[in-house]
Amino acid sequence: MAAGDAIPLHLYLCPLNLPGLSSELQSHLLDTLPLDEQQKVMRYRMAPAREKGLLVRCYLRALLSKAHTQLIQSSLNHSQLNANIDGAIAPSEWRFDYLDKGKPVLSKDFFARSQLVFNLSHSGDYMLLAIAQAPQLELGVDIERLRQNTNIHAILNHYFTRQEREALLALPSARQRERFFDLWALKESYIKAKGLGLALSLKSFFFELSETEHQALNFKGLDTRQARLEQAARLFIVKEDSQQTDLGNDPQQAQPAAGWQSMLWQLGDEYRFALSLSSTDPLDLRCEMVSAQALLSE
Repeated sequence: MAAGDAIPLHLYLCPLNLPGLSSELQSHLLDTLPLDEQQKVMRYRMAPAREKGLLVRCYLRALLSKAHTQLIQSSLNHSQLNANIDGAIAPSEWRFDYLDKGKPVLSKDFFARSQLVFNLSHSGDYMLLAIAQAPQLELGVDIERLRQNTNIHAILNHYFTRQEREALLALPSARQRERFFDLWALKESYIKAKGLGLALSLKSFFFELSETEHQALNFKGLDTRQARLEQAARLFIVKEDSQQTDLGNDPQQAQPAAGWQSMLWQLGDEYRFALSLSSTDPLDLRCEMVSAQALLSE
């Protein structure tokens, strides 16, 4: 892919609240996982957490296979589209490694075969998964459910820069909680893209939000959902020697992050999600609302 070409990026929105998921179906899904992942799922003591842990792992495997197959198909010429896909990877085959701070990535063998990068997040009733075939790309996503019981003001001083705090507190009180979760999703998406966890200080960067032309993002599927982009997000990096003095809003102490783009979408009134990636190339977003039936048929 040449510089400036649109990056094909798959975004999958996956339901995690499945009342009809019987114990028999859960056992079937568990059997599709390798032993180490089965053990991780079974460590959850509460049944709802165990079910979500199972679904997250199964969605990831099924959708990696789906995205990989689609990318192979798109690279073939029209006369070959009905041929057997050479190099397809079954959901049960994928293997993963973890970076020093815990970010999951494909193992070296499967990365070499697929060239896929991915990142996922889950909150409340949804999991969000981003997949791209761009080997050098740093990619992070975060989805957040707006929670009324979170004491946002106790968190502001610890994790937000002065610039972010002042912009948030300048809003009407009814909007402050929404802005908090908007910023939290953006900051999490950038930290996850970098793969450094909290070793990367949340005060070492900040986001500016501004109104922009509204855009719709449709997750197609049996249960179609629409997300809205209503604000433009701009990422700034704070100079290292000014992070401790909290000068994050001083133009002399921060600079726009070169080579990065971040986006924020609203999903209804309760959820928002953010995407950060180390490229300013345009994106070819391929969005899908995944059905549980599709997962169970894998």
